[in-house]
Amino acid sequence: MTTPAIQIGDCEVHILGVVKGLESEVGNVRRAFDAVEPDKMAVSLSKEELEGLRNIPEDFEPEPTRYEEIYSKRLSKFGEVVMPPPCYVATVELADHFRVPLVPVDMDEDSFSELYCKVVQASALMRHSTRLWLLNNYRFTAKTPQEFAVQWDKRVNNMRAFRTIEEKRAETMADGITRACNGSRRLLAIIEYERSQEVGEILKNGLPADAREIIKEK
Repeated sequence: MTTPAIQIGDCEVHILGVVKGLESEVGNVRRAFDAVEPDKMAVSLSKEELEGLRNIPEDFEPEPTRYEEIYSKRLSKFGEVVMPPPCYVATVELADHFRVPLVPVDMDEDSFSELYCKVVQASALMRHSTRLWLLNNYRFTAKTPQEFAVQWDKRVNNMRAFRTIEEKRAETMADGITRACNGSRRLLAIIEYERSQEVGEILKNGLPADAREIIKEK
């Protein structure tokens, strides 16, 4: 189910929070598409990730990181887990089939790398890497895949440096959605569940002044 529409100029923005990797999310994406009937879509992918999804080789075999392996193992409690994330694959297929413009609104690789190097110190990176054992043995209490996505996010990104990155990603997504509203009447945004609420709040309340200045400079 999408969030209540957010009015940005002449455009109604509907946000669907999706759980990355869960096969059953394909149905949610399709139902949201049918309900909203968007004339434009946005997705929480970088332009490089979107290009990669559109050019997946037939012999593609994912090489997950250790974090992704643990995430998939825990998420599988709620259903089949597939890579690349089915919610994004379905989004691309729908957009291309119905010729609906699809806008990637996450940070591009250069911007993400620049921010990562700026805020993540060596000590934080070391602590982040050595927590794999604790994460693998942590008892998640989630009753739904959405609750799990939020709990996982809080465990993985609980250090200030990584929270800063996620906050900037949410701001970038909100800005990208706002820009995508130009020329659109109904926009459907497919956003990873753990960032979807933040993105919605920013769209309703406006970007922070410092974020507006940073984005304006790009």
